Amino acid sequence: MPSYGAEVIGPPSRPPDQLLWDPEVQAMDPERRRELQLARLRELVAKTLDGDAALFRRKLEQAGIESPEDLASLEDINKIPVTRKQELRDSEQEHPPLGDYRYTPLSDCVRVGQSTGTTGTPTLTILTRHDLWLEYESAARNWWRNGWRPGQVVTHCHPAYMYGGGPMLGGSIEYFGALNMWVAPPDTDEIAEQGIRTWQRIHPDVQMVALSQHRFQEVAAKLGLDLVEDCGFPSFSMGGFGRGLLPLMTAGFECYAYLGGPDRTCDGAHLHEDWAVIQALDPATGADVPAGQWGNLVVTTLDRDNGLLRYDLEEAAMIEGPADCPQGETSNMGYWGGRFKDLLSSQGVHFQVADLERAVASVRELTTPTLEFVVVNPQGSSDPLVVRAEVGTDLGSVDDARRAELAAKVRAAIDEALQIDAAVEILDRETLPRSGYKLKRLVDA
Repeated sequence: MPSYGAEVIGPPSRPPDQLLWDPEVQAMDPERRRELQLARLRELVAKTLDGDAALFRRKLEQAGIESPEDLASLEDINKIPVTRKQELRDSEQEHPPLGDYRYTPLSDCVRVGQSTGTTGTPTLTILTRHDLWLEYESAARNWWRNGWRPGQVVTHCHPAYMYGGGPMLGGSIEYFGALNMWVAPPDTDEIAEQGIRTWQRIHPDVQMVALSQHRFQEVAAKLGLDLVEDCGFPSFSMGGFGRGLLPLMTAGFECYAYLGGPDRTCDGAHLHEDWAVIQALDPATGADVPAGQWGNLVVTTLDRDNGLLRYDLEEAAMIEGPADCPQGETSNMGYWGGRFKDLLSSQGVHFQVADLERAVASVRELTTPTLEFVVVNPQGSSDPLVVRAEVGTDLGSVDDARRAELAAKVRAAIDEALQIDAAVEILDRETLPRSGYKLKRLVDA
């Protein structure tokens, strides 16, 4: 009978003072990495031409690509038309249940999940053991470069069931060798309290509840507790990354969950380019934008059983050359600029909700214990911007004069940050609905 040990479900151990999880790949010579990308791209093209992924085969035929050797260099990837999310939705509807863009049958897969559907009908994602291993190894690079080590306690509250993010994150933590303390998304005060009480008993070394931290923080205050003092959380801050730009860490569960990640010494995110070709394209021309400029994020996944070929996520990305990384990582750096569908426009100014949040958060009377506000989605660029914000709990009940004073402060902060005139409504605490996962800042009315 064969002997099964920890190595079957987990990676080999490495010295804790080692700088990189996989030095051979992460510190690879950039030109050698490009050669690896081209070889793996050709493998994907060969599999597409010979396999069952008809949607992508049609894309190659449209580009006149009949053989992997038609891609003489990595730049020739731009001959292949991009694929967008709606095409995947249409494929699944016309060829149920999985569409005609899959490379493996369900019988070869061990996990199925779906996207959140926040921007339309969710699509299904299927993964083989190899696909999961690739994601877990990618995640391990992220965890290790940020100073995490096996044996630590990591807590998170990602949703589960058909939403793929929770099982993927929990599995990657366990594969890495850390304790996976998975609490439920705080959809109610009672559920939030369950998580808080667990953290009182076992303080996490690492917390990954940023998308729900407002909710936990507010409920903790009601219980007379503090997440930092009583649960061992690091201090909560509205601060950003480096130059104020978000690192490009994911292309979503359906594409590449752990596309890259930041470290403690470099701005931006180190991209895992051995397993993907990551581009920022000019949407008008389809050409790569120069390094340091914003374009559409387009990802081609490599070395997967189920991959995506030239997938345009319709999100903003900026790619720069390798950083002078003290840890020796040599891949390109990536930054994320948000979903184009989330871009708002008012009075001729284009902005993200996060830009507005930074302005509102500067009015400290609204931030105890958390900032709670929404913005009404402008229906046209000329429409007024309507912002509704709750008072902080330390203010208690406020009269009309105090509401007017606070509204004026918020209007001034928005005007200074975005040059937009806003109509501001100041509300009592706990007037706005709460969310257990991902703050719902944008409303329709």
